[in-house]
Amino acid sequence: MTATALDIELWRCQGCGTLHEQPPAFCSVCLAQTFDAHAVPGRGRLVSWTTIRKPPLALRDQGPYHVAVIELDAGLRVTARLQLPDAHATPAGVGASVHLTHRVDGVGQLIHVFQTTAQPRDH
Repeated sequence: MTATALDIELWRCQGCGTLHEQPPAFCSVCLAQTFDAHAVPGRGRLVSWTTIRKPPLALRDQGPYHVAVIELDAGLRVTARLQLPDAHATPAGVGASVHLTHRVDGVGQLIHVFQTTAQPRDH
C-alpha cells in the first residue's frame, strides 16, 4: 500500500504483522528482523496532550506548541503535534476524534500534525 498525503507510513513485521512507528532492529513481539512499509489512514483519537512552552533550541521558532499521544484507528499509538484553531483555544478532551492535516519539519524529521474533528467517539 502506498501512502497518500493523509496516511502515516508505519513498519509492519513480516513475521507477525505488528505495527511499529519506526523501523526497529527486531520485532518486540516475535523477534523477527524483517519489516515492510505499511500505510495507514491518519485518523484516530486523542489519548493525552501537553503544551511545550519552552521548546528545544532547534525548535524554538515553532513554540509554544501542543504535543499529543494519538491512538490511530490502526491500533498503534504515536506521538504527534496537535493543531488548535487559534493560539488561545483549549485542546479537546481525551477521546476526541483527530485526523492528520499536514506535516512540519522537525529538524530533519517530519512531524505529523493532527487536528480534532467533531465530537468524541465511542470506543
